[in-house]
Amino acid sequence: MAPSVSEHTPREVGTPLPVDPQVRPETYTYDYIIVGGGTAGCVVASRLSEDQKVSVLVIEQGPVDDSWLSRVPLASGNIYEGEHPMALRWWSEPLRHANNRFLEIFQGKALGGASRVSGMLYTRGTPGDYNRWKELGNEGWGYDDLLPYFVKSEKTHSHPASAYRGREGVWQNRNFAHSPYKVTDYADRACQKLGFPQVPDPNAPNVPAAHIAVLDSMQDEKYRRNSTFLAFLPPHVAQERKERLKICPNSVVCRVELAKSGGDVRATGVHFETANPRKADAQYVAKARREVIVCAGAMGSPQILMLSGLGPKAHLEDKGVDVVLDLPAVGSHLSDHMGVPVAVEVPIKDSLHQLEVSPLTAVKEVLKYATTGRSVLARPFQNLSAFFPSRLVDPASHAVSPGPDGAADLDARVPANRPDIEMMLLTNNCADVDTPKGVGVFTLAVALVRPRSEGAVRLATANPRVRPAVDLGYLSDPADYAPLRSGIRLALRGGASASNDEALDAWIRAHLRTFCHFTSTCRMGAEERESVVDAQLRVHGVKGLRIADTSVFPEIIGAHTMAPAVAVAEKCADMVKAAWA
Repeated sequence: MAPSVSEHTPREVGTPLPVDPQVRPETYTYDYIIVGGGTAGCVVASRLSEDQKVSVLVIEQGPVDDSWLSRVPLASGNIYEGEHPMALRWWSEPLRHANNRFLEIFQGKALGGASRVSGMLYTRGTPGDYNRWKELGNEGWGYDDLLPYFVKSEKTHSHPASAYRGREGVWQNRNFAHSPYKVTDYADRACQKLGFPQVPDPNAPNVPAAHIAVLDSMQDEKYRRNSTFLAFLPPHVAQERKERLKICPNSVVCRVELAKSGGDVRATGVHFETANPRKADAQYVAKARREVIVCAGAMGSPQILMLSGLGPKAHLEDKGVDVVLDLPAVGSHLSDHMGVPVAVEVPIKDSLHQLEVSPLTAVKEVLKYATTGRSVLARPFQNLSAFFPSRLVDPASHAVSPGPDGAADLDARVPANRPDIEMMLLTNNCADVDTPKGVGVFTLAVALVRPRSEGAVRLATANPRVRPAVDLGYLSDPADYAPLRSGIRLALRGGASASNDEALDAWIRAHLRTFCHFTSTCRMGAEERESVVDAQLRVHGVKGLRIADTSVFPEIIGAHTMAPAVAVAEKCADMVKAAWA
């Protein structure tokens, strides 16, 4: 394997606090400091460091971990078994509207972030998702505005180059047209009989609001996981730019340094320390000449802002944080795709669980992957999804059909027509509870992709090493029950167990889970609409500070959020370059 990136310690890229006046400022000053080298952070770092005249520092809480196993699609995405080196796990606050249950929160923790451990699915969402962003007053964020950024980053192996699919970018994807599991084909045909047209490209702009499709997966030409780390900051790129691009992994950001001058507030640097508490004998500072760009995700970005004194005033005072600016939207409006897995028992050979019960099969698949790349280990957990607006599901037949306006009801360019349910077809158990060993499971995971319920991210303490307190807010808006009921009934095709709304709602509360698509905790918008950043991704009231990750989504989109996060990062990098041209 090629040499990995040059890793730096906090001492090598910063200077200890308090600052020794004899230390030359240029030794710890950079044009840009990127807080978080995750899915979006790698993109921003790569694009900004293309300019040979600027210096960039990336501070990431997790490791680089460029091992062979980290590139194996199936193995690297198994975050539920034990301690994963590239994933953080902690418990949510109690779900007050769902039996006071607790759910596990997952967050990427490595260079490349969640793209190192996710299900690898490359889904953009419908044009209506982004037209809604523009409709909310975010000029420059409609579908036509963002499409060039999707195309710019993309290199697809399964679709021809077109106005909406890229073949020249660095971030690779492909799809698997055929499944090795018969049950997937059966489910596909059943969905088509229920009114879901099968579309060849779910990321095309003209896809109807109700459809079923084989999804694209971010993998390179050798069937390896193509995280944003390996796409945008691969070892050879990081080595070529090592004089102007410094990567500091395994480090905890304590706060963004903010300076007040008259009525102005400016981000001037970042305070950080090593993640290993046994070696955290000092806190360091690095200075930013131009900007600090926070890319720590929908959980991490609001936490860092609040630790820096930017957030809801009463909450910051309660946690003992000095308030710099009262920004109530920081950490608020948390959105996520919640859902319920409907599991079906199938023959073990028709399920991923065959790898658990047959060591010989597992060994064969490992050898096949190591020699050819073509193996079950190369495939994502999920191959197919059906998307649909729940209002188009017939309550009697549980089939999908256009409404009174016919085909116009399926025009997904219109925000009102966007799908609100995704039914994920998975060849494994995706519930939060294990099934007995030896049982094959096929799951129809019904996900609400346009929830009305909102949660919040708040500081648990003022200690930056403590995970934030996350109130997912599921079912806080009762309107979320109706689409979930409709999706579950479609998955079950009726049945006595699903005929009673009250009983079905109780079942939803008991089995609700997260799909870890967290957004909107630092949402974009005009200041009069409670928000954190403007359409240039600049934090309201603070100069030299931007945010670029899923936390800025004005509303959650109706698809998996990784590809949109990359598009946001691409657009952010262009805006930063333009601002300093």
